Amino acid sequence: MPVQMPFWNAKLAYLITPKSGPVRAMDTLLDANHAITQDLPIGWLRRPHWGTVGKLLLAASEGGEPADIIAVTDALLAAVEREGWMERVPLTAWALEL
Repeated sequence: MPVQMPFWNAKLAYLITPKSGPVRAMDTLLDANHAITQDLPIGWLRRPHWGTVGKLLLAASEGGEPADIIAVTDALLAAVEREGWMERVPLTAWALEL
């Protein structure tokens, strides 16, 4: 049986470019992985919407199925919108929540 490689280089369904907040622009599953593992403040993965993103991201990276990639892209956008990062706000505004 051939070894199956993760699909980390797969493109998201669409580019997500937050206007504010700590996370980077995301174009691939790997970008999304780095955004949630390196950019989010410590402890934020415990928030339910980010936990959902993490689970969907893992599924999409393992299978590379278009439906899984669409699901994680939509969940990423929803999480970024929920944090208010699709709007331009001063950097200190979100930092005060830490």
